[in-house]
Amino acid sequence: LAADEAALGGLTVRAASVIGPGHRAQGRPRQDAYRIGRDRAGEHLVIAVADGMSDSAHSDVGAQVAVSALVNSVRASLDAGTPLERLDHCGAFLSAAGQMIAVAEQRDWDPDTVRAVAVVAVVPARPHVNGRRRVWLAAIADVSAWRLSGGDWERLIGEEKHGFDPSAVARYLPHDPRGADHGVVELSPTCVLAVTTDGVADAFATGPQARRWFAERWARPPAVGTFLNQVGFDQVQMHDDRTAVVVWCDDEEHR
Repeated sequence: LAADEAALGGLTVRAASVIGPGHRAQGRPRQDAYRIGRDRAGEHLVIAVADGMSDSAHSDVGAQVAVSALVNSVRASLDAGTPLERLDHCGAFLSAAGQMIAVAEQRDWDPDTVRAVAVVAVVPARPHVNGRRRVWLAAIADVSAWRLSGGDWERLIGEEKHGFDPSAVARYLPHDPRGADHGVVELSPTCVLAVTTDGVADAFATGPQARRWFAERWARPPAVGTFLNQVGFDQVQMHDDRTAVVVWCDDEEHR
């Protein structure tokens, strides 16, 4: 497992990743990964979350490489003065794909064995004069970002699951880096942003009881140990690894 807490400007961050019951029972490694970072000026929080694909032998390594590459690529663009709205999502995912392939080749693995899907987010450390933040998002497949507003969760990016096999994805790294979606959304001072793998997002999507459970517990930043336990919830038929990076806009507390 992994867990972090951080603050940047008016933002409070909690992050956690735990191995799911299915992988624990099989003695398999955690295939989820996350990374949080900031640009050199401390003006932006950068988040990346990845989910290694279960039928890919070394996807845990692929996920770790992907999140590091995404954060580093986006951070370099911000440090070079690129405005948030003009960040190149294709370039970031191409960089991640290239590094995943390079790691596979260094270890004499087929690149198909490091497959993963990923999401990246950039959140301004301080709000605009109107009190709101414009957040940049990019994602490939079913990793997702959610906004908690008015006591309910809204999916901002990330594919919804459909079809006979809901775990199947059509696009993934390192093979489809140009298949990422992207967009810019707004966060009000009372909103909460959650960036998650499907181990947590599936709970959001299953029904009002689970959505309400997380909404109540993440209305305010919990202690990091409490947050870790919440991410590691037990639920029948939910056996995947769970990862969430959650951001609160606590500007009033930082004034």
